[in-house]
Amino acid sequence: MLELEKYFDPYERKARVYPALLVLLPLIISVSFNYPELYSSLAGLVALVAAMGGVHLIAHAARDSGKKKEAGLYESWGGVRSVAIFRHSDKTIPKPAKRKLHAHLANITDIEAPSIEGEKISPGEADEIYRSWSDHLRVNARDTKKHNLLFQELINYGFRRNVYGMKYWYSISGILALSLFKLSGVDLTQVEFGVMLIVAAYSIYLTVIVNSEWVRIPSNEYAKRLIETTNF
Repeated sequence: MLELEKYFDPYERKARVYPALLVLLPLIISVSFNYPELYSSLAGLVALVAAMGGVHLIAHAARDSGKKKEAGLYESWGGVRSVAIFRHSDKTIPKPAKRKLHAHLANITDIEAPSIEGEKISPGEADEIYRSWSDHLRVNARDTKKHNLLFQELINYGFRRNVYGMKYWYSISGILALSLFKLSGVDLTQVEFGVMLIVAAYSIYLTVIVNSEWVRIPSNEYAKRLIETTNF
């Protein structure tokens, strides 16, 4: 069995490799039940492909798929959450706390905070300031041990974004996996029928649950954890 911990750091393993492997899961289950001899024969080949960089390849595929969807996600959310959370118009942080936060960030970055009216008149310029603040906080929160909660939310966001990016492939994988049960040409046992239902439920679940709002949840939590690093 391939020990992923030896080859990947926690972020890449959980946010990139796992979403990619989830695509293969229904097919692996289906082949193991319908073609056990083929499954046994492929085990060594799969290990060889993994050792030669195959897992890295699918990890990059998951990342690229998520990145392609990211701009659309930001647009549907009204902007990057770790930037939008600083806006006067955003209600995530109470107004008294936001005034104190703005004053603190303006002081430590030497970048003046936009006023409420200034944000309304020039929202783009205000977002440039908020983006600068967000970048400053991220640079100073790179210690994943010290800022473990922030790092965990980053992983959660990366995982969900990449699962969202590969949503189409989960559907294709589920359809192919189910077709193998039919193509096997034998009557299904109760166990095989049960597994078939599980594969179908798995595919339907990912189709229904994985959406923009599902990805937005950890994105918002990441933004809140980022602000907590200021200790304002």
